[in-house]
Amino acid sequence: MSLYNEVVEEVGILLLRNPGFHVVVNGHSLGAAMASILIFLLTSINQFPGTQYSLATFGQPRTGNVGYADYMNALPIPMSRVVARADIVPHLPPVSALGVLDILLGINYVHHTQEVWINGDVPPTFCSKDVYEDPTCSNSLGPLYSLLDHGQYFDADYSVCYLVEGWLDIDLVTVEGFTPTNFIPPMPTLMQGFLTGVIQGGYQGALPALG
Repeated sequence: MSLYNEVVEEVGILLLRNPGFHVVVNGHSLGAAMASILIFLLTSINQFPGTQYSLATFGQPRTGNVGYADYMNALPIPMSRVVARADIVPHLPPVSALGVLDILLGINYVHHTQEVWINGDVPPTFCSKDVYEDPTCSNSLGPLYSLLDHGQYFDADYSVCYLVEGWLDIDLVTVEGFTPTNFIPPMPTLMQGFLTGVIQGGYQGALPALG
């Protein structure tokens, strides 16, 4: 969050110059998780009162627990969580063997809505918003997920963009007026190994961590 104050200042100036501007936040992969957390943060502290937001993410990993998902789902803003084909990253961190029970207890990661699934040449599927994760959308392909699908969204190739920083290396305490929450569980060892592999050796370096 080292740039948070600078970005807030610049966005605040733009909003003063352009009353009624709609703020769209988006990101891919780790950036998608950060975009989601940013919306959570801005709305939690009411950073820009009266401002309308939209959130669009691509290849977003599971970012928080059920409390986080419930908070995001209750926000009156448009949200699209785009998943390409069998992209593995939206299915990480993995859900434990306890499955739904783990999610309901708030000790596991789960997605907020709304998933938009791009699968082949057919039109995108706008998945159900009545469940945290629609089992008929990208979850239906498990466990046959693909790391290669994470690098291409709407014919844009992101495979050359590797992660260069640790997972969610964000100090939320540094944002004035924001109280840290327990909505983001500890990172599982499997995911830590996966991200370390990506940082050190790209996608191929991450494969051993997935077994």
